[in-house]
Amino acid sequence: MKTAVMIYSCDAYSDIWKPFFTLFFRYWDCPYPVYIATESETCEIENVHTVNSFGSWTERMRVALEQIPAEYVICMCEDMFFRRPVEQNIIDACITSMDNDSKIACFNFEREYEWYLPSRYPRFGKKPSGHNYQKSCQPTLWRRSILIELMQENQSAWAWEMSDAPDKYDYYIWTGSDQDLTFEYGYHNNQWFGIQKGKWVARDVIPLFEKEGIEIDLSKRGTV
Repeated sequence: MKTAVMIYSCDAYSDIWKPFFTLFFRYWDCPYPVYIATESETCEIENVHTVNSFGSWTERMRVALEQIPAEYVICMCEDMFFRRPVEQNIIDACITSMDNDSKIACFNFEREYEWYLPSRYPRFGKKPSGHNYQKSCQPTLWRRSILIELMQENQSAWAWEMSDAPDKYDYYIWTGSDQDLTFEYGYHNNQWFGIQKGKWVARDVIPLFEKEGIEIDLSKRGTV
């Protein structure tokens, strides 16, 4: 297996899985095996494989990644609800670039507006050394072996994103337009989307779920 998808998750967010995967498969004819990493729950959604593990966030994700036999893995969180079709051609181009350069750790599909260096890859900038978010939980295509290496220390997701990343690898991030985002999930200019601190972001998900015909009890989590 060359490429797989792994969704960062946990048992406490199992109620999010149905709306997430409804939009995931509606807007992406995903050509890769799909996995979800959580503690003890099992995701019963068709074509989704559950990987169970325990411990700190990085320990759980590391153990999950070690069980996925792929060279590359596209990782994201379960609260990133797709709004339009995924740009598969961009993913294909990134995989080709990684095939040709073993120093590339990742292509981050989050939109970066200022903190990047020029690069030879169209619409991608290089994250500068010391950037707080060289490692990101936003949708990212990773070289799986490097991602496992970067998760050896036991950390929370937030601490992991802010910790140092080795300069021996190159980390790239999307610098193209918002209109051409590989994964459009409602994140623009640091505005909250989907879920904020465990609660639904009402202004975002209520119109989105109404448009997409998704029924969900917002009262279980509450709204902000």
